Order: sequence, then structure tokens, then C-alpha cells
Amino acid sequence: MSNLFLKDTRFGSLYMKNIYEFFEGPKFFSVTNEVDGIFLLYWIGDEEEYDKWFFIPISAARLEHLERQRIDIHQSIVYQEQRYFYEIHMPYDDECEAKFIRHNAEQVNKLVKLPKEGLFISGVIPVLQTGKLGEQKQFSTHEIHIEKSKSATKPLQLNGVSILFESFNELYNSILGFFDKKDVMIPVDARPGSFVLSFKADEMLSVEKLLSELGQLIARKLDIIPFIKQHKIDAQCLSALFQGMIDTSSDFELKSNNSDEIILKISKRDAEIHINKLARMASEYVGSHQVPQANIMEKIFQLVDLMWKDTPITIQSIGLDARHVAYYKHAARVLGFINQSGYLSAIGQQIAETTEIERRYAIAARCFESSHCGWAWIMWSGVKNLSEIDAKTADEFLNEKCLSLSDKTKIRRASTLRQWCEVLKPHYRSI
Repeated sequence: MSNLFLKDTRFGSLYMKNIYEFFEGPKFFSVTNEVDGIFLLYWIGDEEEYDKWFFIPISAARLEHLERQRIDIHQSIVYQEQRYFYEIHMPYDDECEAKFIRHNAEQVNKLVKLPKEGLFISGVIPVLQTGKLGEQKQFSTHEIHIEKSKSATKPLQLNGVSILFESFNELYNSILGFFDKKDVMIPVDARPGSFVLSFKADEMLSVEKLLSELGQLIARKLDIIPFIKQHKIDAQCLSALFQGMIDTSSDFELKSNNSDEIILKISKRDAEIHINKLARMASEYVGSHQVPQANIMEKIFQLVDLMWKDTPITIQSIGLDARHVAYYKHAARVLGFINQSGYLSAIGQQIAETTEIERRYAIAARCFESSHCGWAWIMWSGVKNLSEIDAKTADEFLNEKCLSLSDKTKIRRASTLRQWCEVLKPHYRSI
């Protein structure tokens, strides 16, 4: 088997490249020849002895527009780049030669009934040289461009670039979280020099307007804090992105690959102008990732014990499904029992090594007080320590100080904070 479609034609041997539509076999696909000429094959029917196809020359750039769904199937057939195209009569008998009939491209509408406008391809499935089908192609929707700022004296380094990508990813997820949406930024391609990462993010279109408006305020050197509060943007995530740009002496740009428009552009100088106010706001507010959502403190201790013993954490060992295990691991991370790499921290080891219940709760109380969420709650409450917090204020605290959670999610998280406060306060010991 191979990906050969037609051998030794006037256009060379034609090899199947990507398939766009199936119906009892490929019905719309691209082919290429030995000198990288590209053509579209569109099935228009059959006769007793042969299949009939439209054979349309197409450039690589226009094919990319079709594959990225920037143009529909109708446009790819009707609005051709060359004056002529061909109709192939392909015999079922392999011993017979295919017949090529030339047509004027302006007459294509009159030859057969074409797909209606607005109908786009179903996907892009590559055909391997063996003739087997590959995995469906992913196309980038956006790209991030990072380059050295004008004042930079050192070249871009991989760890610095990675920090900026991670910071933007967290900002993107926090914005989606407010709307109870989820998405994954999937890397598709990268280019060197000033670093460019192309990625696929299906929900990015829904936040483009918000990011563009933020970028306009930044470009005009206006105060962005009211905008951040109004649109519930996570100040910590944005602050981390700005600080990363300053630390790496980098400029940041987000572009849509569908429209080629620049969505967000931030220079290192822009970041320096806004970082102080942004960092101050970030210290007073809490991000969604800093608010726990696992109610039972004993389960957190049990999770730590299992990790300390290297026991697999399963529904049998802990009585929780995978989703709730993730919640309890996140809670342990909020308390500092688990580090960012997912392993037990020194505090987590202290919890695991003590069998004294009172000491476990006392450690947990101090850890919650010193967590970002716990301390922000204390500062908001105007009290001195955890023992003075009123657990009933959890809803009001999150409504005012956690911008990136949806109203529905805030109710659930506030329930966790209330329970933690009620359970830990009796065990709190001031220093």
C-alpha cells in the first residue's frame, strides 16, 4: 500500500496529502506531485466505468486557508487561482488511462451542483506514505511572540521564556474560570530567534476582546486597576506575567492566527510602569488557585500519610474519586504540605511523622494562617490572627477579594473556608 493516487499523469505522479471529507471513501482531499505542486481533488459523481473528479491547482498559502477554515469548500472550488482546471475521468480498470478534460475556471458553477456557501471542511487527516491515515492535524489559533526588550543586554533563555508562557497560560485559565469555562493551550509549532510559540486554544476567541481592551489601556499608559477590578481579572496572574517580563527583560505579544491581528502587546517598559500598583493589588486579593475546595481536614491528613508511605492514592485507599483527589491535593498545596512539584514538603513530612492529632491540627492552623488566602482573609477582616476571624464572613470575603471565581464557584469555596476556619480555630496557638 502507498499514498499514490494516480501514476505518471501529465502532471506527474499524484500522491494523496490530506483528506478533508469522507463518504464511503475520501471525497475531498489534496494531492501533491514530485515537484511539490499541490492540487485539490473534489468528487463530482460516477459513471458505469469511471469516477469523476475536479482537479484544481492550488497554492500552499490558499490550501492553508482552506485547512484553517478561513475559506469554505465552495470558495476553494469557485474562486480559483488559475484560469483553467481539469475534470478527471478515473477508470475503475487500472489498465485504462485516466482522462483529463480542461475547463475554464469561470464555468465551474455551471458544470455540477457545488456545496453551499458556509460549509467548511470536517478536518485535516494526513495520508502517510504507507497509505495509512495519520492523526488529525491540529492548527494553531494564536501565537505568542517574545523578544528581547531594547534595553536587554543578554539573549533570551529557555527558562525565562517558559516562565512567560506559563504565566500567560495561568492568566488565560483564570479568566476562563470566571465564566465557568475550561480550555487547554496546546503547543503546535515554534520558531527561533525572537521566540514565537504557535498554539491551539479553542476558547481564546471568547476573551480576545477583553485582552485587546486591556492592551489598549496599557499602550495609552492609563491606569489598568479599575479595568482589572471591573472585569474580574486575576491580579496575581497578570502581576506574575509582568514581573516575568521585567526579570527576563522581554517584550510580549499575542496574535490571532485567524485574523492576523495583534490582540495584546506589552513591552518591558509597560510592565515596569504598572507592576507596583499591580503587585500591591495582588497582595490584597486571592486567585482562584489559592482558595481550597476540599472540606474535610482529616482527609488532607490521610492524603499526606499515603504519600509519605508511597501508597498509591486510589478510591480504595482514600475513598475519593480522581476528581476529588485532585481537590485534596490542591488543598494540601494551599497549606504548604505539598510543594509545587507535587511532593511532600518539610511541613508535610512533619504532619506525616506525628501521630498526635492535636499537633497536626495546630500545624494546619498555622499553615492556613500563613497561606496567601488565610492572611488575605485576616487583613480583610481587620484582625490579628486566625483565631479572631469570623467564619461566617467567608462568602463576603471571597465576593470582595477573589475576582477570578464565578459566583457559583465562590459559594462552594466559601463553604470550604468556613469549615476550615471552624475546625482549625480551636487548635490555633499564637506565637
